[in-house]
Amino acid sequence: MEANSDETISLKAIIKILLFCAMMALTLTIAGILLNPGKWFLEGHIKDRNARYAEIMTIPRDCIDLYNMGNSLAMVGISPMDLWADEGYTSFNLCKGASRTSEAYYLLRHGLKYQHPKVIMIETNMMFRSDDPLTDAQATLSEIFQYYFPFIRYHNLWQSVGEKGGMREYYMGYLVSEHIMPYTGDPDYLKPTDEVKKISPISVYYMDKILRLCEKKGIDVILYSLCSPKCYDTTRLNAIHAYVSSRGVNYIDFNQNWKEMGIDWSHDTRDEGDHLNAYGVTKVTAYVGDYLREHYTLPDHRGEAAYASWDTLYTAYCKTLKEMEGKSYYMLEGDTVYD
Repeated sequence: MEANSDETISLKAIIKILLFCAMMALTLTIAGILLNPGKWFLEGHIKDRNARYAEIMTIPRDCIDLYNMGNSLAMVGISPMDLWADEGYTSFNLCKGASRTSEAYYLLRHGLKYQHPKVIMIETNMMFRSDDPLTDAQATLSEIFQYYFPFIRYHNLWQSVGEKGGMREYYMGYLVSEHIMPYTGDPDYLKPTDEVKKISPISVYYMDKILRLCEKKGIDVILYSLCSPKCYDTTRLNAIHAYVSSRGVNYIDFNQNWKEMGIDWSHDTRDEGDHLNAYGVTKVTAYVGDYLREHYTLPDHRGEAAYASWDTLYTAYCKTLKEMEGKSYYMLEGDTVYD
């Protein structure tokens, strides 16, 4: 009888734990739904790493033909507004600063709930973001929980309640920076070597998952490495070339043709050769537009009534460029609204 009694107590304890977990999961799910991140973004309370999670929720569904993904290099490396003005393509920088490939994977799953792009461009620098296995595992588990329970991602928003919302200007995921801080190092930063930088297994695993998800959805993928003397050397590019060759993915290495694009390292970088500023981004975006026009069939939506809001946003973008001459978004006092 005692054994049966102990088993009954253990079973009741397990049931209680399961019920508690189920109730907690339901509570977090409902809280995430009620949170309405899009509204909080428009009021200026969601910024930086989580901004694009929320911003994509504010855009009319199924209007984006191109997603640009990656870490901060991609985030400020291609201008959707310039791509619109030059080609009529609708794009969105679905990026996250300091992103790992695991974070990009779940961000893409989130983004595909709202848009069905024809092409996705993926910047490769995030494949080297992972280095410590324990840290990688913790970051990945955190991202999984935040994906399924969005309330966790925005849990500190209560601190903004009652405050006046500021806003840094996001233009389809792009942040304007016209600040100039020249790169003064060796312009021939790609030194010949056969050495290959190791890409961590977890980075490869999630990049492969991204590629499989895109294949399943019928989305064309372009991997690219943005020109950056601070982020890339030959060892890293050797690793990327080996990866794309083994996967059969289209690839662009901007580190090989920055001269062709007219990049001026004394003028076109905002932080000594790490990220490009708006002047460099304009040149990269023009090159991307030419490449997409030559190799893909994306619709030119200019002049279509359903996309008139893009012209309005482009006008605001041009005003921002004028207002922020010499400045970067992180230099704005009080998150000044330029719109």
